[in-house]
Amino acid sequence: MSFTKDMVELQEIVSRLDSGQIPLEDSLELFERGIGLVNSCRKYLEEAQQRITLLSAEQEESEGREWDPLSGDEPADGD
Repeated sequence: MSFTKDMVELQEIVSRLDSGQIPLEDSLELFERGIGLVNSCRKYLEEAQQRITLLSAEQEESEGREWDPLSGDEPADGD
């Protein structure tokens, strides 16, 4: 599943649990499913943060170097 779908499902679970209109057994099953979704979303966000950190570090590193036309990289200043 995708992050967005997981978040939508999690919101639906929270709404159903908040309603107080479902039996205890169903509430426990929904709670367990919700915990799984929270863990899945947390993992996705942590991985996204790591990717952003890595990409940001690579960008900062490339901005500090002079452009080498033989490297295949684009010039840092857009020339």
